[in-house]
Amino acid sequence: MEWWGFLGVILALLVLFMVMGLPVAFAFAGANILGLLMVAAGTKGLVVIPGSIFSSVSSFTLVAIPMFFLLGEVLFQSRVIAMIIDVIDKWIGQLRARLLFVSIAAGTGLATLSGAGLADTALLGTTLYPEMANRGYDKRLGLGTIASIGTLASVIPPSALMVLAGSFAQVSISRLLIGGLMPGLLMAALYAIYILVRVKLNPALAPTYSAATAPWSEKISGAAKLSPMFLIVFMVMGFILLGITTPSEAAATGALAAVAVVALYRRLTFEVIRESVMGATKVSGMIFLIIAAAVALSQVLALSGATTGLLRLVSELDVSPLVILLVMHLVIFILGFFIDSVSIMVVAIPIFGPIATALGFDPIWFWVLFMMGLNNGGLTPPFGLTLFVLKSVVAGTTKDEPTMIDMYWAAVPYVLINILAMVIVVIFPEIILWLPGLVQ
Repeated sequence: MEWWGFLGVILALLVLFMVMGLPVAFAFAGANILGLLMVAAGTKGLVVIPGSIFSSVSSFTLVAIPMFFLLGEVLFQSRVIAMIIDVIDKWIGQLRARLLFVSIAAGTGLATLSGAGLADTALLGTTLYPEMANRGYDKRLGLGTIASIGTLASVIPPSALMVLAGSFAQVSISRLLIGGLMPGLLMAALYAIYILVRVKLNPALAPTYSAATAPWSEKISGAAKLSPMFLIVFMVMGFILLGITTPSEAAATGALAAVAVVALYRRLTFEVIRESVMGATKVSGMIFLIIAAAVALSQVLALSGATTGLLRLVSELDVSPLVILLVMHLVIFILGFFIDSVSIMVVAIPIFGPIATALGFDPIWFWVLFMMGLNNGGLTPPFGLTLFVLKSVVAGTTKDEPTMIDMYWAAVPYVLINILAMVIVVIFPEIILWLPGLVQ
């Protein structure tokens, strides 16, 4: 069978298995097994599966994934991160669209601490959206802001998904993590500018109301109360930047710092520890299953000649590398309508990696840009996992309950803003590459 026919069969099997409702890891495992049967002309090819599974999940770099999830779970389960919202709210004061800016500032801050985007979205939705509705904020503007800011956790370090992408693509995870900081802040800034302009043009979107102005003494004391949080940031990002630890070690020191901070706030209970460990274990176990399937997929594609054939086809195209880059991100965007971010990574990275190398793209720039593109997958119908999470936590909290149609329309402006941010970093690649250049 020609390489393109084999690749088409594999993709068709993946779609079929997912439509049947199989979990992602098992869908990929099924496609891998059938692919090996086709390539090896029998069951002999299946002997590579046990070794592939072991080698794919035994890498030390993958320790960062459960550690980052544990860090986020400790902060979430202890409700310490709710303090951030309260302090930011006091500092912003009576600014028009105050709650929208609180969402952006708090969501960005949470992303630099936990890296758990769905948890951040759920927290912001339960704490801020009901008050937005009661104060007369535009429903779609509020929902879109909360949903979009929650997705930044996949770009802003510490990001478990960034670690996963670096492991799949075999690039420096520390540089990849650092490279996501400036683009993430750029996206948050663009969200804030969008809200500022929209509210300026249409003040009815965010009605004014009297809010108690906190005295400076209360603002400063609140900020001082949050100062232990910087220990977490320093023990993750600071240690990586200074070359003290590897990303995996930094993830572990960050988790220890989170436990220490929660204990300092006297919120470290047995229940918090139990729920945090269970939550991190469930998510990490699911991701490790997908990792095993992803490595096997790349091996099957390489064995069949599909990777080589696709690479040869792309390299022979008489078009600009930017056109190919656009096509790749169009594929990511379309896949985001149907499958989650981890599944897109499993499908795309084994195929896109060799193409990006052949075209001479800087690997850190390319994969950070790739992660920025994945953000839209959580905001686009019909899958839109972030939108489903937000819809579930705001259900029943207001009289005018939002529908899924409201959720989808709310996300449209922010999807366009994400695309604008990607265009900016394509034009100015140093936005991504400057900080990684400082890593020891």
